Amino acid sequence: MTQDRKDSEKKPDTAESTVHHPELVAKKSFIVSHWRLLGIALLFLAIAGMYLWKNIAVSRAKAQLTERAGQIIKEQHSSFLRLAVVPLVWAVRTEMISGNYQQVNQYLGQFVKEKNMKEIVVAKSDGTVVAATDKKREGTQVASDFPPSVLQEDKTIVSTQENGDIMVVSPVMGLSEKLGVLILLYTPPGYSLQAP
Repeated sequence: MTQDRKDSEKKPDTAESTVHHPELVAKKSFIVSHWRLLGIALLFLAIAGMYLWKNIAVSRAKAQLTERAGQIIKEQHSSFLRLAVVPLVWAVRTEMISGNYQQVNQYLGQFVKEKNMKEIVVAKSDGTVVAATDKKREGTQVASDFPPSVLQEDKTIVSTQENGDIMVVSPVMGLSEKLGVLILLYTPPGYSLQAP
């Protein structure tokens, strides 16, 4: 009797669990019957995830490459301008010692014709502009258009302005004193990493 009781207790439990949890049975049967479809869906999701991850990684790499290329180009332009301004300052120095500002203007006029050169200004040590490619500046104070610190520079300085132009400031030194300062403005050309 004890055995019958145990058997009878087991049967209602099994029947009861099937009756009370039909959705569990339905879920199992859906997964079992559609396992191929679910496998394909999971595979598709994995491939799509990898594709998106790769696109994000490529975009980040392009951004980093563009930024680094911009830095290198800027450094090359600065180096070029620093090198180019030295002989110009020597020529200007010779003519300033002689007081031949007409010749200084000719030098500046020739130099500013080079590609991307925007403007060149020569000022005496008191700040008066004595030669410039923009004739409106001649006779004015250099501090009205440029930072006043340009008159105190004792060596060639290259800096980038807010608008992206590169400004080169170089002192014009006489035999025993500073004669003035040369200011050169250069607009760097645009660049693109896209293939032509």
